[in-house]
Amino acid sequence: MPEDAEHLLRIYAPYIENTPYTFEYEVPSVSEFRSRIEEIGKKYPWLVYEENGAILGYAYGGPLFSRAAYQWTVEDSIYIRADAKGRGIGFALLNRLLSILKKQGFCICYSLIVEGNVPSVKMHEKFGFTECGFAANSGYKLGEWHGVLTMEKQLNEFSSLPKPVIPFPELGLSSF
Repeated sequence: MPEDAEHLLRIYAPYIENTPYTFEYEVPSVSEFRSRIEEIGKKYPWLVYEENGAILGYAYGGPLFSRAAYQWTVEDSIYIRADAKGRGIGFALLNRLLSILKKQGFCICYSLIVEGNVPSVKMHEKFGFTECGFAANSGYKLGEWHGVLTMEKQLNEFSSLPKPVIPFPELGLSSF
């Protein structure tokens, strides 16, 4: 996956430059993006969707918060190439991602969705995510304030003695 950093960054850059759907302002360098992929991949899945050798989208899990008590929670992120939207790629990526996160032992998955991103909300609802919060005016981008909707989905039971989460590389699964 790190070897795909340049292609993945081409998918991500328009979201940074033209939408409020990521609160990042500056497109990272390819080396910075590669480092992010490597760091995330130590624990979480990073999935790439390809058709006929072309990368059309990607998804990954990541930490929602950094404190130890949050280690059984995860956040999803999904980005689709502009000309590939509406073809079910996000659905396929989220389906695979949630399956892996469940196998890893995460108990709950959150999605933070910038208001106005109706396709993302609808897709998450299809997977049983429910709204659990809204933070108005959370970020300022492209000349406007934007709120963030938080949605959640339980993946595994909440045990009084939860097992450690299995790092993605230890599952021995392919990324997609």
